[in-house]
Amino acid sequence: MDFLYTLVILLYLGVAGLLVYLVLAQEPKQGAGDLMGASADLFSARGVTGGLYRLTILLGVIFVALALLIGLWPR
Repeated sequence: MDFLYTLVILLYLGVAGLLVYLVLAQEPKQGAGDLMGASADLFSARGVTGGLYRLTILLGVIFVALALLIGLWPR
């Protein structure tokens, strides 16, 4: 059981590292309207940027699921 817990922790750290990399690799949105939250195309990423955006969301969901799993794991 300890081996499985260690494996989940290592997977969690790997997902965290990939998530940080993907967030930093994305191109920032341009325009002054973004500073005030007036961006109309917040969720309309396309092309390679759209793929990175979707992958970032997927890794974020996996990160949260693993965090909940680790938090609820009986020790």
